Amino acid sequence: MPKYKVIYESTEEIYGIVPKAYDWVHYKSILKVKDGGKYPVSLEMTFVPPHPFAFNMPESHSIKGTSITDVYKNWVSNLDL
Repeated sequence: MPKYKVIYESTEEIYGIVPKAYDWVHYKSILKVKDGGKYPVSLEMTFVPPHPFAFNMPESHSIKGTSITDVYKNWVSNLDL
């Protein structure tokens, strides 16, 4: 299995609103783009407390995709609890 090089890496602060609770969530994340593979873009997120009212958010979450737009689209669609 070939190893792909990381060509871009950045630290991201992601904020969003959980629609059913109408409360803010905050994730610290690392965005990585590799030079090949089926899913070259990955977003690894760690939740920053406090939890929204009546919902427990996952402490860590990883999303892989074909592009940066695809990864963030998947995150937004998963946020709609």
